[in-house]
Amino acid sequence: MTHNLIYDVREILVRDLGFLATRVEKTPEHLLWESMPGVTNPLGTLVMHLCGNLRHFIGQALGNDGYHRNRDAEFARHPLSKQQLLDEIQITRESVFDVLDKLSFNDLSAEMPDTPPQHQGRTIGFFLIQLCCHLSWHRGQADYLARILGEK
Repeated sequence: MTHNLIYDVREILVRDLGFLATRVEKTPEHLLWESMPGVTNPLGTLVMHLCGNLRHFIGQALGNDGYHRNRDAEFARHPLSKQQLLDEIQITRESVFDVLDKLSFNDLSAEMPDTPPQHQGRTIGFFLIQLCCHLSWHRGQADYLARILGEK
């Protein structure tokens, strides 16, 4: 049963990144980097933060893919184009899929490398669930933002 956790997490993360891509596709280019009342971060910032987070903790920490995160830059609101945001989501989806595809059942009980202080000592299994929760939380923000923008 636990072995399925890796595949379930992979499916949730890849699915929710796909949802994020759909939000980017449906959002007019001129609104991708606009703050809206009631929402702190525009969609572009949410995309950069979520992709940076997953690429750091899954791509680099678990997959050693060479990604170097600049968390401050994720919130700098440097307007990337719609296509650049979609490309970043796709790269992240591929990284998540590839790294988690290689993870084994035994890896889940190992300590998660390179965690923030509040998660030091946590297992990879725990941290994968944490990453799903983090993505889900921000996915909700993206959905709320879409409603503000009048999307269905």
